Amino acid sequence: MKILIIAPENEQLRPISNSIFGELKNFGGYEIDLIEMNTFYLSCSYFQRKLYKLGYKNSETEYDKHLVAELAKKCAEFQPNCILILNGAHVPAAVQDFLTKYKVIVWFWDSVKRDELLSKFINWADEIFCFEYDDLKYLAEKNKFARYLPLGANDKIYFPRECERDVDISFVGLASKERLFLLNKICERACEKNWTVKIGGIFYDKNHFWKKYLFRRRQPALAKFLENRIFAPAEVAEIYRRSKICVNINTAVHHSLSPRTFEICATKSFQLMNSGQNSHGLMNLETDLAVFSGVEDLLDKIEFYLANETLRKKIALAGYESVMKNCTMKKSVEKLFAESEILRGLRND
Repeated sequence: MKILIIAPENEQLRPISNSIFGELKNFGGYEIDLIEMNTFYLSCSYFQRKLYKLGYKNSETEYDKHLVAELAKKCAEFQPNCILILNGAHVPAAVQDFLTKYKVIVWFWDSVKRDELLSKFINWADEIFCFEYDDLKYLAEKNKFARYLPLGANDKIYFPRECERDVDISFVGLASKERLFLLNKICERACEKNWTVKIGGIFYDKNHFWKKYLFRRRQPALAKFLENRIFAPAEVAEIYRRSKICVNINTAVHHSLSPRTFEICATKSFQLMNSGQNSHGLMNLETDLAVFSGVEDLLDKIEFYLANETLRKKIALAGYESVMKNCTMKKSVEKLFAESEILRGLRND
């Protein structure tokens, strides 16, 4: 019984893939192997991307042929009984066509409605698991059945450890329109109140020197507190442990709980998250974390919770207990095996 995982070749997503790979290996009864890949557009050089936009697609065709050849070689050697695709947005159409000869399970890490490449999977994937709960209805309208499967926290990395909470407010993640606006407002207030703020993640392209200066001009307050780089999961976990308030700003396209939600709670840290998310029974959003609506409410609640350490600890403990019960990566993998008819069939064969 062999499962081949196709995972994104992406530095930021690799820790999630490795976490799932580790839990699958620990599950027992299966042989697991993994291959990483990416689309041409996400992996090509700046010059190649410019040519691609001008309509020169020969490089992409050759790139895809190479990917298919590498995958065919891996499948010939490993002889998988099924293929588990993590994320999906990294798998080119040519590879998707090759995979039609196998039983395929897709675990989407983004909304199917958001990416045209993802939507192609729904035509032939044997089983679909969705990170975004709202996609279940969308897929049902297209006569495709799917199951909800969130990305839990890796509790081998995100776990509590007593240390000084020397950071007042933190955020680690990628830039988005909502995040830039709210984080800049937080940083403006931080300058007034002398709050200690730590913000990390890729907010501008470091390969082009002018992007840094443009960012500083447009987001002057935020730039003072930003460390513009990719943070390893262990570094992120340590930032959460040191933070009095971990801010979680979900993007507008998502309404289900993100991995960040679970990871913050798994370190037994207090979380302040934007409204509009639905826990679907995984957590109690009234007791396990705090929710804000709009910029003024965000700033008011930061001031309130910074002044109420006992309440922060009470809420953080409730969030930690909920995540340990329902929202670890081990729980997600257990649910995958429990609900996948393909995986159950392999075990019974």
